[in-house]
Amino acid sequence: MKVYLDGEWSTEAKISVLDRGFMYGEGVYESLRTYSGNIFSPRKHYERFKRSAGILGIPFEVEFTEFMKILNEGIEGTESDCTIRTVITNGDGKKPAFLVYVMELQAPDPDLYTYGVNVGISKFRRIQDVAIPSALKTTSHASSMMARQGKENFYEILMLNDKGFVAEGLMSNIFFVENLNLITPSIETGILDGITREVVIDLARSLEIKVEERLVNVDELFNCSEMFLTRTSAAIIPVRKIESRLLFENEPGGVTQFLMENFNSYILQRQDLWFQQ
Repeated sequence: MKVYLDGEWSTEAKISVLDRGFMYGEGVYESLRTYSGNIFSPRKHYERFKRSAGILGIPFEVEFTEFMKILNEGIEGTESDCTIRTVITNGDGKKPAFLVYVMELQAPDPDLYTYGVNVGISKFRRIQDVAIPSALKTTSHASSMMARQGKENFYEILMLNDKGFVAEGLMSNIFFVENLNLITPSIETGILDGITREVVIDLARSLEIKVEERLVNVDELFNCSEMFLTRTSAAIIPVRKIESRLLFENEPGGVTQFLMENFNSYILQRQDLWFQQ
């Protein structure tokens, strides 16, 4: 692992235990990854990172070109694809602490894409936007820890919003298929605007799959024909079972497979998803 802090790279994090991010969760983060040594959608991650810092009132004054210089230094010389985590905390309350760490990508087991994952639904609701905006990607994960209670055997836990509509997972966005139409909770539901979520919507439309972004009732998840999750580190993850309901026995449904098969080639041809000098 390589760690960047205060303008220097090292092999370990040396952040003070008095840092307000450590003590109070006053910090935000982004998780990026590489494909064949190239950083995926860095501009969108940078803009979302800066937005989150602004919501908390933490000044982040690193320009995009400098941001990319730091990240490229971090992945230089790596022999496999990487996970890149950028973090900014409130530091000592006077000076923010900007931290980047790079580690080998923990690629999901290939069987995950063949056999899918099991997901559950939390009894806890997503915090309302008037309390913590959904656009904020904070290092404080107390609500996620609460949501996992009693659901530890599931790969992912889905959250409902305060009005009872399906929102998102703790680490992913959700899609499902009804009558060959692809449906996902809208941003107005109170979800993070996932970058892979956005790419999958664009991909589906390019393949002439109808996409609906709207409010989603829980019962729709138990009547759909297919379901999958999206997240930066793993792209598209088919859902085999939601709670006790089995969605597929031997292989993911046709729409899910079609999107999975086309994802990598699609992102590689999208020049806007890669850093351009």
